Amino acid sequence: MTPIRFDDAWRNAGRVAEDVIRTGLDVVLVRDLAGRITLVLDDTGEAALPDGLEAGFRDATGAFASGQPVLLASALFAPEAVLDAPDLIARTERAAGRGRFAVLERTVVGADWARPRAEPPLRRITLYGFKGGVGRSTATFMLAKDLAARGLCVLVADLDLESPGVGELLQRPDGRAPHGLVDHLVEAAVGNEDGLDLVSRSEVVRPPGNGEVWLLAADGGDPAKRDYLAKLNRIYAELPDGGNGASRTLADRIEAALLAAEQQVAARSREPDVVLLDSRAGIHDIAAIAITRLSSLSLLFANDNPHTWAGYRMLFDQWRQLPAELRDDVRQRLKMVAAMVPSASAPERLERFRDHAQQCFAETLYDDASPADGAAFNFGPDDEDAPHFPLPILFSHDLVGIDHTDAPDWHDHPFIKAAYERFLPEAGALAVEEQE
Repeated sequence: MTPIRFDDAWRNAGRVAEDVIRTGLDVVLVRDLAGRITLVLDDTGEAALPDGLEAGFRDATGAFASGQPVLLASALFAPEAVLDAPDLIARTERAAGRGRFAVLERTVVGADWARPRAEPPLRRITLYGFKGGVGRSTATFMLAKDLAARGLCVLVADLDLESPGVGELLQRPDGRAPHGLVDHLVEAAVGNEDGLDLVSRSEVVRPPGNGEVWLLAADGGDPAKRDYLAKLNRIYAELPDGGNGASRTLADRIEAALLAAEQQVAARSREPDVVLLDSRAGIHDIAAIAITRLSSLSLLFANDNPHTWAGYRMLFDQWRQLPAELRDDVRQRLKMVAAMVPSASAPERLERFRDHAQQCFAETLYDDASPADGAAFNFGPDDEDAPHFPLPILFSHDLVGIDHTDAPDWHDHPFIKAAYERFLPEAGALAVEEQE
């Protein structure tokens, strides 16, 4: 017999769940850390339980069936822990004669891609790239500088904890705050985060007027006197709360650190107008948290190649499966950035990028209806307000090998200004909109 593999087991389990909800029962598919699947039925109503369900579910899921593949809520010690779990994602809601179908993923990493926050803070903007090496941190620096030149107070948070970068661009080594984001995460684990000095005002970006740039670095103080890796290795686990027994997720703790940093900027100067989150690349928990939970706008950096579009298509397809309200919310927060576009052939390359981005969105997050339908979330290729229509950053060979320590005024060079000439006014306008 051909083994039932991981993906097929989950699809088959979903088909069984769809059959069950036609009887009027609410069901929850639970998948554990090993990928084993359990079908939980809410039998508190009057709907009859289907005959032969457990045997059919085992056949459908093979080795990925749990030890007790079908459970009744009435037999659980705390059924609300499943039926009303905060991480529960409804695939279909109750309708006439049909129950609700929901899923509950028990994973170590990656679950936050499917947990978007309905109303994220308006002033926070994430800069993210599915692939690294696309100039995201440099763009974060340049955008912070541009916004400060407009008179805004900007806080930049370095969320690329495994490969910090923007902090090195924004602050001299001796000007960094004594503590950083990782310090807050590990100190908060034992309730010891009060009094941490998290932010410093950039000495590199000092625009005329009242604009300011502040930094929440990944790490603080003198690196030679600190064990960064020991702290980094301890930040990802969910922690029990000392008060009510509920867990504190990584998302909760990063949110608390950002709030603390924002409050410190407000206490020392004024409330930040914009918070830029320089995110980790790839499919990573911190990237998921930044995009889906912490920000109201995400700038998605990409090079125009098949690998990048395959990656974004995978992420977008995850969001496509969300309930309609959450899907509508998250897809309106996105804007593509065409990174490192060769300046000599920029018009042709940007046109190809735009077409590939539009195709990626059309296959996943755009509605099937025509863009002419005002109620549809769909856009023509040339619609500059569309998520797929890119903000461009040009590439010049002069950008290769810039050493910001040897050339402290690197960001004022003419070829740098030319590379960001279109990106900054358009991204800056979006940032200002997010304050409103």
